[in-house]
Amino acid sequence: MEKIAIVGVSPVGASIGLALMDRRLSNTEIVITSGDRNIVSQVSKLAAANKTTTSMRDAVEDAHLVILDAPVSELREVMDTIGPYVESGAVVTDTSNVKGPVLKWSEELLPRDTNFIGGYPLIKSPPESIEVANAGIFRGARYTITPKDDSDQQSIRTVVGLVEAIGASPVFLDPAEHDSYAAAMHHLPMIMSSAFVTATAGSEGWREMHMLAEAQFNTFGRHASNDPLDNEAVCLANPDSIVHWVDQLILELYNYRNEIKEVDNDGGDALLDRFVKAWELRAKWEADAVVPREGAHLPSAGESMMSAMIGEKLAQRLRGAGKDDEERRTTYVRRNR
Repeated sequence: MEKIAIVGVSPVGASIGLALMDRRLSNTEIVITSGDRNIVSQVSKLAAANKTTTSMRDAVEDAHLVILDAPVSELREVMDTIGPYVESGAVVTDTSNVKGPVLKWSEELLPRDTNFIGGYPLIKSPPESIEVANAGIFRGARYTITPKDDSDQQSIRTVVGLVEAIGASPVFLDPAEHDSYAAAMHHLPMIMSSAFVTATAGSEGWREMHMLAEAQFNTFGRHASNDPLDNEAVCLANPDSIVHWVDQLILELYNYRNEIKEVDNDGGDALLDRFVKAWELRAKWEADAVVPREGAHLPSAGESMMSAMIGEKLAQRLRGAGKDDEERRTTYVRRNR
């Protein structure tokens, strides 16, 4: 019997367990381990694994695939703990959003014949607690895979198989490329959130101003409630990329600042243009229209039947309706002031 061990474990790891259990993989045992008995109890209630345990050794021994689902601040210690017990030739992957340091730790702390392949699920709405872990969060999501230059091809296929088994689509990235993008998409929002909280809640007027803090403060300040050790760990693990994106943000904020200050001189056109650009960029991401849909259209069997029944010209117009709708959803229509 094959064995998959999930070590950690966060709501994402519990969701991976649920997704694998839903697949009812033949001749495969799913084991979830955590040093926190409360987490083990929660995972057991969810039936996110065939077996749960507080012993990392018991979980990873004889495991063919080990999924490390721990925060970056704890990941090195987890590797150090399981290193002596990982099965010879086992494939090990992770779910962290930093890759460079993690790959180095794997070389240092895991057995030489272990095959480490980095991974990270890109989930738009991750569950906030293990109690609401959900197998469906991976369906249609992208999942980055960051192998080393000398990674074994079969090990890469094993991780690709995992990704596809839970319903996600693999995206291959170089570790340095991944960390540069992750600094912008994952770490910069955390720094922005923390800076927003310290700038407002740390101000002299907070005693009175806090009465106006509601949904927006809660939403934008959410990442400031992360464990400070985790926030510090990701910054120290990827400092150069994070500093680059903080500089880009400072420049953009300065542009907004100047255009707000000069609004009386140009009627606010430059400021409005900047907000319109932000609106449209966000809308394109939300509509999954960041990359233009170009190239020759290859009709599906259903489209060919539609053409035969209602005529090619009308069929072409109907096929183009989706593109027109996409443009409407991603192009801001200016109203009169």
